[in-house]
Amino acid sequence: MKKKIVRIITRMNIGGPSLHVVNLSKGLEDKYETVLLAGQIETYESDMSYYAKKKNVKVGYLSKLSRELKFPQDLIAFWEIFKILRKEKPDIVHTHMSKAGSLGRLAAWFAGVPIIVHTFHGNIFKGLFSEKKVKLFVSIERFLAKISSQIIAISETQKEELMDFKVAKSNKISVIKLGFDFNNILPNNEDYGVFRNEYGYKQDDILIPIVGRVTHQKCHKLYLEIADRICKKYNNVYFPIIGDGELRDEVEQEIQQRNIAHRVKVTGFIKDLKPVYADIDISILTSVFEGTPVALIEAMAAGKVVVSTNVGGIQDFIDNGVNGFYFDEPNPDLFVECLSKLIEDKENLTVIGEKARITSQKMFSVERLVKDINQLYDNLLDNKKS
Repeated sequence: MKKKIVRIITRMNIGGPSLHVVNLSKGLEDKYETVLLAGQIETYESDMSYYAKKKNVKVGYLSKLSRELKFPQDLIAFWEIFKILRKEKPDIVHTHMSKAGSLGRLAAWFAGVPIIVHTFHGNIFKGLFSEKKVKLFVSIERFLAKISSQIIAISETQKEELMDFKVAKSNKISVIKLGFDFNNILPNNEDYGVFRNEYGYKQDDILIPIVGRVTHQKCHKLYLEIADRICKKYNNVYFPIIGDGELRDEVEQEIQQRNIAHRVKVTGFIKDLKPVYADIDISILTSVFEGTPVALIEAMAAGKVVVSTNVGGIQDFIDNGVNGFYFDEPNPDLFVECLSKLIEDKENLTVIGEKARITSQKMFSVERLVKDINQLYDNLLDNKKS
């Protein structure tokens, strides 16, 4: 008889965590019965439930679980999760993202679930909150770590940060990198030229997009400063912003103010990224914080050169100057200098892109992810028996 897992994610919005939970639920289906639960996405976010449908993974939606802190709605969400756990009686509860991690682990503890696992996907300690709130969240995470059987960090850098904040000791934090079904983003022959044709780019134009949600985290202000400077140097370089989010209007206003609308455009969310990764030349990330940036991993898997701020687990998979580039400071001068060299040396662009492809596809395969998680579950279940 299969063991049962209840997997809980805060919401199925566009991004790595949604891909992650669907890939795990699908990849482990031969061995585990998975109940996947998700909260509600915000009005300004795009829904990624289509990916679950594509993979034939059923999602149960929690009516009161949301990203924002809300009272008494969060208490109702806790009760909703608790009742489901009492009914399902899972062997394992595995939570993903901070809100689901808080309410889900607490509900699992009260429901007497024998094994409780949590994956940290992003960074809740830096970048968004005041020092006072950070101290509160750290205290909460320390308590939740005590009632957790195991915590998963998605990079060595993230594990070190959790240990620096004394969330948990080293032996309670496992590093399991993300894993992706690259068949969903790797271009086929028919994908080449589609994105360029749709948006009016010529074959010899150089495309340097930023891919991801249009939010404070991604720091599009820095991206636009870089784009503005590069546009003044080169006539055939374009900067598509591929994504959507709560700051889209603000970003589009700045594009107009800088008078670069003829070179920079917001495409909105694009569901099929194969034509994008077929046609772009370089992918940029200007984030102020990350867990592990999915957009860079996907671009690298498609053989594209990436240039990024040094955030999250970047150093775990980018060998600076060999298979990509990152900078410790969000300095536009550094980005412009690096991009200029790449624009003027297309042969080097190809060499670095190939190294990026090999690294990403080897390190972040979905098969490796499923194997690692399966081993973790086996170990936790065996420890419960002994």
